[in-house]
Amino acid sequence: MPTQPSESIPPSRDVSAEPPVSGIILAGGRSRVKRGELKALWPIDGEPLLARQIRLMRSWCKEIMVVTDTPRLYLPLVPADVRIVTDYAKGKGPLGGMAAGLSLAQLPYAWIVGSRMADLSVPAARLLLARCAAGRKEAVWPSDSSGPYPLHGIYACASAGRVVRLFEEGRRGLADLPRFLLWDEVTENEFARHGIAFDFVRERAAGGAVYPFPADRR
Repeated sequence: MPTQPSESIPPSRDVSAEPPVSGIILAGGRSRVKRGELKALWPIDGEPLLARQIRLMRSWCKEIMVVTDTPRLYLPLVPADVRIVTDYAKGKGPLGGMAAGLSLAQLPYAWIVGSRMADLSVPAARLLLARCAAGRKEAVWPSDSSGPYPLHGIYACASAGRVVRLFEEGRRGLADLPRFLLWDEVTENEFARHGIAFDFVRERAAGGAVYPFPADRR
């Protein structure tokens, strides 16, 4: 159920005062392979895409998880301290990966991103977390004039049961989430007031090609 956003809350300057966060990368289904090539290995600005995402998350997240329906493919690709979690069901959409990640996360909040989001922004995630924790929401998402982006959003892991039920009812896409979660948003203009460019929501492919609107938004 949509909620009206409260007054903008700037990120805390004291990281130790923030609730700890799990970083969750959804890497299953169609987001995994294209033309036989593992998308996690696509070179983005000189480093594999997955390695880039893990590096960016590591600067803030206390735990990092990769959720996939082919866990063996990822074992040689991630550091030992990154958890590999098996998707709820193979090829059944991002909601299953989200349900699995939230259910197994060991911290109270999770930052969930798509596998092609190469420009993750910790300052943006901190702003989302501040809104989520202060407002006691199940999720807080970045949004622009076209609507919210459930990926690159912050989720209360206590919402795992609700997301699992949605998946078990046969829902697969992230577009269902705004109707069933208690959520809020941080708008593009709010990010701009904090000096945060909104390009963190874009996706990138091999060679750096940009997709402004993530496919998993649907």
